Amino acid sequence: MLVKFIKEIEEIPTPDFQVQQIINIASNPDSSIKDLEKAISMDASLSLKVLKLVNSAYYGLPRKITKISEAVMILGFKTVRNLALSIFTYSSLNKGASNVDKKKLWQHFMSTAIISEVVSKIIGYPEQEEAFMAGLLHDIGKIVLDIAFPKYITSLVEKSKSNKVCFYTLEKKLGEETHGELGAFLIEQWKLPELFQIVSLYHDEPENNDQEAFDTILYIVHLANYFSDLMYNGYSGSYCEPTLSAKTFKVLGIKPSDLIDISIKIRNALAKAKALLEGGEENES
Repeated sequence: MLVKFIKEIEEIPTPDFQVQQIINIASNPDSSIKDLEKAISMDASLSLKVLKLVNSAYYGLPRKITKISEAVMILGFKTVRNLALSIFTYSSLNKGASNVDKKKLWQHFMSTAIISEVVSKIIGYPEQEEAFMAGLLHDIGKIVLDIAFPKYITSLVEKSKSNKVCFYTLEKKLGEETHGELGAFLIEQWKLPELFQIVSLYHDEPENNDQEAFDTILYIVHLANYFSDLMYNGYSGSYCEPTLSAKTFKVLGIKPSDLIDISIKIRNALAKAKALLEGGEENES
């Protein structure tokens, strides 16, 4: 079993003390702006990267933000938390050599996060920051595969590309834990809320989830993953034609005819998100 071996591998990413502290502070209703500012400011590099993303075109702020405290006041605790976790995830993905195209995989992670946020706004889902984070982490299990089983994930990607078969379908045929199951295991180790585990487990086949309380967030990410795979086919390591569960429309309260308007709003959001899609590593043009 893959999880058994993963427990023995030291390189599996774990949020360091600072990132874990940021997550805990942002999740605690009794925390203050000063608490979060102090946690982020412990690392000058992290502070600079957070501020760079805050000032990117995606957030469209009217003036340049120069202090973490300002960023928290304007964007909120959870948005700033998401940026810090995004930076950590990007760093984890880009450690070590790999045959997987990490730049494309990151763009799949982040585009799914952005699209999840867009969809949540469209349908009036109140926890938009959670939707972003769920989208960001939905395929985190592929980082685990890349670190722990590089030949295995390379083989899956190559078979998906040559046969136009979905990555997830190939995983199931082999009978090992899927990237969704590995991602849920990792998220549990990170002590993040259960909803992120559910999204990791079932984003490819949401109808298999039996906990209705998580249906809305799950189908938001399922739809976001669908759009990301349409727009960036193969970036996730899956080269099949993406499919959408018929239940998506009922759960999210949308019609198939709404998908065109939704796709326009998604493209507009992605056009402003260059810094996020590049992991904050490049200057925006």
